[in-house]
Amino acid sequence: MKKLAVNLTFFLSLVLLLSNCNQQKRMPDTQPDVHGYVTNIKRTAGNKNIGKALVAVKALEGIETKHAAANIKIDENTLIEDQNGKALKLSNLREGHEVQAWFDGEVVQAAPVQGYAKAVRITY
Repeated sequence: MKKLAVNLTFFLSLVLLLSNCNQQKRMPDTQPDVHGYVTNIKRTAGNKNIGKALVAVKALEGIETKHAAANIKIDENTLIEDQNGKALKLSNLREGHEVQAWFDGEVVQAAPVQGYAKAVRITY
């Protein structure tokens, strides 16, 4: 009986693990942590398809967000889409673009705030 319980637990854990692997990234349905214009992009990796960058964003006046300015770190784990939900790459991002960004995990409370972006929506 104990062996059956161990096997069942293992099987259920495996099913849960595999089901999470197939989940697509989705844009958060919460208010973005920062909503503003890209003021600077510092690319930190040479590969255009899988790049990394530190992006400075200054919040739009009149739009309420958690942070007035932010340095967001974008990498291969960051979901990047346009306002219509079309998937984009980091190479599509330019200074002057309007962006909404959501942080992943803790942020460094500096001036400006710094953190990894789990999702970025670009408005052209």
